[in-house]
Amino acid sequence: MDLLTLGGLIVAFCSVFLANWLGGGEVVLLLNLPSAIIVIVGSLGAALVQSSVSEALAALKLLRWSLFPPSFDLEGSRQTINRLALKARRLSIIALEDDIKALNHGFATRALQMAVDGTDPELLADRLHDEASRIRDRRASCVSFLESIGGYAPTLGIMGSVLGLIQAMANLDSPEALGHGIAVAFVSTLYGQGFANLVVFPICRKLYRYVDQELLSNQMFIDGIHGIATGKHPQRLDLELGGYEQL
Repeated sequence: MDLLTLGGLIVAFCSVFLANWLGGGEVVLLLNLPSAIIVIVGSLGAALVQSSVSEALAALKLLRWSLFPPSFDLEGSRQTINRLALKARRLSIIALEDDIKALNHGFATRALQMAVDGTDPELLADRLHDEASRIRDRRASCVSFLESIGGYAPTLGIMGSVLGLIQAMANLDSPEALGHGIAVAFVSTLYGQGFANLVVFPICRKLYRYVDQELLSNQMFIDGIHGIATGKHPQRLDLELGGYEQL
């Protein structure tokens, strides 16, 4: 689990409650279920209108990466490729068939299987680069869906405030109730801004980084397996892969 994500969210929300408390505000005024419903549920509904069911479900699955991030160990992948290159040079590329399942990396497994099956190295590289780009585009589309939720949240927050003010104006004959109603109404604006800028957008930036790391990992395997397929010397191949750096 990514404790940094949890820690960051806790610090962000605590800063809001602490500022409210230091300013003499009541904590209970920040807790408003109708405001949360119109901001969170309303933003999700608006995002669904512009999307498809499959994209929304894929986005929710990708959201797990924010707490349970994938591991893309480029240095470990480089060592794996070097080991495969040495074995292929000592024996043959056919001898790598026993190593396919042991890779435990879906993209690398397909790439190595194509190489072992005798696919033309240039055709292999072209197809795999296209596949890596499509994977990246699908992931980015999912993150964009989540990002759109944050884009709608501030507007839904303002709408919630307007609804609250309408209800508050019904109590013009009671100044005390009117003041309380106005205070509660503006909580919706706070929820909209907070949900977008403290939750959605930071998580999306983190997901974009993981998506880029996945693309980098796939590209390393493409270059590495292409090098093995063309019979490139293991030391030269390892030196070329040294240019990949962890994001």
